[in-house]
Amino acid sequence: MQALTLGSIHVQQAGNTDSNGANIQSALDRKLPELVPAICSHDGTFVIAASGPSLPKFVEDIRQEQLNGRPICAINGAHDFMIENGITPQLFLSTDPRTTIIPNVSKPQIDTIYLLASRCHPELFDHLKDYKVMLWHAWSDEPECRVWQEKQKYGIAGGTTSGLRAINVAYVLGFRRFVLYGMDSCLADDKDTKRFSGEKVGKAWRTDVIVGGKRFWCNGAMAQQATEFQQLYNYMPELTIEAKGDGLIAAIIEERKKRGYPA
Repeated sequence: MQALTLGSIHVQQAGNTDSNGANIQSALDRKLPELVPAICSHDGTFVIAASGPSLPKFVEDIRQEQLNGRPICAINGAHDFMIENGITPQLFLSTDPRTTIIPNVSKPQIDTIYLLASRCHPELFDHLKDYKVMLWHAWSDEPECRVWQEKQKYGIAGGTTSGLRAINVAYVLGFRRFVLYGMDSCLADDKDTKRFSGEKVGKAWRTDVIVGGKRFWCNGAMAQQATEFQQLYNYMPELTIEAKGDGLIAAIIEERKKRGYPA
């Protein structure tokens, strides 16, 4: 059967530019909660469990966060640690392109959503092929981004670490309040331990950073993360972050508060 061909139909939407624009402004002025995408239930606060030295101190706090209806997002090596302590994270996120991340996800869970950046290694995708995986693209100035840009995909910016990208991804999902555990961005007090697992920085380059009169020791990635962390406030309106522990990120937040900056 041939499809019926209709002539051109012109329909004008109700209202006009001025009146509809005024309606929109009036609605915005009411400060109502706005419809946002959500991939898990939550109370508006996003909890990140990262791999810093302080993470083991906060297992029970993280458990309580989950009981309070807040999603837990495990970053890289924190995944299996959460599972081993009886906490199944609602989310896992990584931007790491190396295969070395795979042993850190040796206990994948059917109830966890794995947010993998497209730059992650194919073997990680294969490892998680029977689980809930959602793809996203990590924006940067690197030529690698041309691959997904040419396919008209959009990217999410936000720093050189998976922890910082997790904040950006969650912000896109509508979260504005964040609680960080194990996101220390500094070495332990021994100036050598960089992960809760006891992994050492060894002979790698170190630098000291002083914030609020306290000295922190960092490797290059940690120092860079601390710098990039502060930039989040420049392009994320209404962002509120609480970092647990006494690491560098927590010190930066406290110093920002003292100086009257958004935190």
